[in-house]
Amino acid sequence: MAIVRVEIFERSPEVREAIIRGITEVMVANGAKAEGTEVIIYEIAPTHWARGGETFERRLARAEANGSAPDAAVDAATAPGGGGERQPAGG
Repeated sequence: MAIVRVEIFERSPEVREAIIRGITEVMVANGAKAEGTEVIIYEIAPTHWARGGETFERRLARAEANGSAPDAAVDAATAPGGGGERQPAGG
């Protein structure tokens, strides 16, 4: 059995379903059984997620005020090394 935990900003039901399907497909492609794969999504509001002492709600608002794509602030948080994923212990 595989249990995959995902921490993301809030998403629509359709996007959550797509994420669950995609993760399950990756696990199956790597030897897990679909019926033994559990995906748990923890949705976190941008008001409850921060980096560098600043919430992503503020980062998104600043990006919007500066004419930047709001996704740039989110992408920075969720890109490898950007704080949106768990780092290996000791790493």
